[in-house]
Amino acid sequence: MAPSAITPETSPERTVFVKKVLDQDTRSRASSVSSVKLNDGNFIPQVALGVYKAPNGQETEDAVTAALDAGYRHIDSAARYANEEACGRAIRAWMERTNTPREEIYVCSKLWDADHGYEATFKALCDSLAKFGLEYLDLYLIHSPADNEEKRLASWRALEDAKRLGKVRSIGVSNFGAAHIQNLLDNATVVPAVNQVEVHPFCQRQELVDLCAKNGIKIEAYSPLARGNKLEDPTIGKIAEKYGKTPAQILLNWNASRGNVVLPKSLTASRIQSNLDSFDFTLDAEDIETINNLGAENYVTGSMHKSAD
Repeated sequence: MAPSAITPETSPERTVFVKKVLDQDTRSRASSVSSVKLNDGNFIPQVALGVYKAPNGQETEDAVTAALDAGYRHIDSAARYANEEACGRAIRAWMERTNTPREEIYVCSKLWDADHGYEATFKALCDSLAKFGLEYLDLYLIHSPADNEEKRLASWRALEDAKRLGKVRSIGVSNFGAAHIQNLLDNATVVPAVNQVEVHPFCQRQELVDLCAKNGIKIEAYSPLARGNKLEDPTIGKIAEKYGKTPAQILLNWNASRGNVVLPKSLTASRIQSNLDSFDFTLDAEDIETINNLGAENYVTGSMHKSAD
């Protein structure tokens, strides 16, 4: 059922989310994905299926279904991706088929740049909820910081109110640099739960990561495989051979080992499964240090990040 328009004046607060008891089969499916705690007390699955550039049709529905079947419990979409409907159809059908409660599936979407401003943000959130066919989102992000500070802060106030009203469980940002984060901290009532930015061994953004960590803001790493452009790196290849893993699995494991939420993108069932198999081993300290030393390159793959840090 599509939600009606929400404003602080018209929407009742929703502050209680009931945790249903899972049957054994559902528990076993969910056990392959670990979760990390956010600064608002909610938990987020540490690996998500990213659907950037995925079409709004059967291919994406099949990918989301394959991910949920494999054990993913976190789907990351956005209004800008224009595939919220396909994601929603797949999520709802999978929950019905497997008798999985809504609380077990973590769904994220994002406010696009054209919709900054208090009222526009509420409307955009309503539109996303309607497209997903869901009553609430687990996470809603500002996709990138508006150049207009007043509109940016107004959008954040709207997200704070949406969280209070129960339309979203956690709120955060994406592509925010250090100055954007600090400006928000200086003016916000609710500290962002996450900052979704490009992070991988060749683009580590350590100063920004440190600022976020200092304020309890979890890093969500998009493009964790550097869009496939570094899979032939000889250092990564040598480490992959040592562990009997693929270079992609080394890159994903490194990111998760830093405590980041990792957002690999794929529409292929075999790769979706392979990405999920990236977290069943532990990198040795010396290998982590070797990978850390790759960060000096600061290789950005076309990020929307609007700052130099």
